Amino acid sequence: MVTQLEPADVQRTGAAAAAARRPRPIVLDGIAIALLLELIPVVHDVKTMLTAPYWLDEAWVALSVRFPLRDLPVTTSSSPIGWSFLLRLVPDIDHLRVVPLAFHGLAIVAAYAFGRSLRWATPGRGTVAGAACAAAVLLLPAEQVRHDLKQYTADAAVTVALLALTAWTEQTWSSRRLGVLTVAVAVGILVSHVTAIVAPCVFGALVLTAAIRRQWSRLIEVALAGLTAGLIIAAVYFGISGRGRNEAMQHYWDANFPQVTSLPSYLGRQFDDLSPLVGAPALVVVGLLVAGVLTLIARDRGATAIAVLLLPVAAIALGVARIYPLLEPRTSHFLLVTAAAVAGIGVAVLADRAAAFARRRITRTRPTLVTAVLCTILLGAYAAGNSRWYRFDGSEPGLYYTAIDVTDIRSATEYVATHRATNDVIVMNNTAWYGFAFYSRQDAIELVAPYGNTVGWWVDMPDRPDVVVIAGRDAAAIRTGLQQALELAEKRGGNARVWLIRSHVIGDEVNAWRQVRADYRIKQVSDGVEPVALVSKG
Repeated sequence: MVTQLEPADVQRTGAAAAAARRPRPIVLDGIAIALLLELIPVVHDVKTMLTAPYWLDEAWVALSVRFPLRDLPVTTSSSPIGWSFLLRLVPDIDHLRVVPLAFHGLAIVAAYAFGRSLRWATPGRGTVAGAACAAAVLLLPAEQVRHDLKQYTADAAVTVALLALTAWTEQTWSSRRLGVLTVAVAVGILVSHVTAIVAPCVFGALVLTAAIRRQWSRLIEVALAGLTAGLIIAAVYFGISGRGRNEAMQHYWDANFPQVTSLPSYLGRQFDDLSPLVGAPALVVVGLLVAGVLTLIARDRGATAIAVLLLPVAAIALGVARIYPLLEPRTSHFLLVTAAAVAGIGVAVLADRAAAFARRRITRTRPTLVTAVLCTILLGAYAAGNSRWYRFDGSEPGLYYTAIDVTDIRSATEYVATHRATNDVIVMNNTAWYGFAFYSRQDAIELVAPYGNTVGWWVDMPDRPDVVVIAGRDAAAIRTGLQQALELAEKRGGNARVWLIRSHVIGDEVNAWRQVRADYRIKQVSDGVEPVALVSKG
């Protein structure tokens, strides 16, 4: 028997076939994320990032991997212990920056999930929104200067991931999703101290939202989850991370701990300093942030919106309380990336509204395509305006430079190792010592802790009695160190030479060396940004 098909049945069959041919949302998401991650080596100078020598702040982090695992709680210092552990998983210790690079990628994936998780009209427009959010993070100039071997890219990735998980938890409330968010906090605090700032904002926002809606059972559930997360954070901080907080470190960040009376002028200066790293006019940024936050509220992500608003409030409070540096480019990197992600949502919703308007005027318009085109135009203009930033190798004349471009302790260490005689003496400033110890890989090292510097530990090389480390950075300390090296060379005899290695010479130390040079004969013997010299009596 043949069944006759009605026209409506034919239409339904055609629609079903078209739906079957249309890629599933998860496939579109996978393709979009893959394309965004493939743009990382286009935007970033990955080769320089992975192969450049480690500068001072990186050198002690890199050196920590040469100590036994049992020393990790001490050598991790101001770095999160999970971050320091991840470095030990990298096979080649010359390529340790693959870890911050990986977190660059994770921040992009988290931003995609953040933008994608909101209620968009169609899966296709959700994919466009996720891509816009992730592209805003990818193209942010501040991402270009965070190539250093520190946890700042992890700070950004964890922050955006926690906001994305908060939005996901609000999307369909369940104890399981709340549990995932709590576990994410527990993992996050191991790789990012900033988790201790973000988690209270997230759980506080969830509690506040539940209270406003009078969802009392949910409020209790969130409060218990937040308490659990808080206990985990406290255990990690007081058990391990708190060791990195010392008087020397506090003094180092003094300039970034404003008083309440000076807060307005301080914020003004910091915003001016950070504006090049944002890459867009202030009014545009503020407008997109407002649009992004309003979108979160309109799409039933009220707690996520509140958490976003609480982040800068918490940062200001902690800065005034002298607990965490306020709006410093490195330590506040997570705020810049979060702002980029929220602004990316703003871009997506503006493009989506424009597409809906065009749809009303031209009925044959495809909203997803229009949204994608408009996002591409807006983000393309942003990329064009910041094109000088991309593939940043540590120095862009007239724009920005980082220590990665002006230090090279590796070349100096290798040059001296190649050219020195067995009875020669090496003298160096103390900021060269960690890098020298790291790149002298054939020599044994021993941990000295506690130690009264910002790192909290020092390193001894028992097999290198030929090395003199200058104790201070003023002229008197430099003279004393050079004199000790020359006297040691006389004792070692055989026409022993004194090799001078200096690294990360900045501030008052520059003038101190100029004063001392008149008393000694210092002859440069190698090229590069930090050349080696031979020292003899003047």
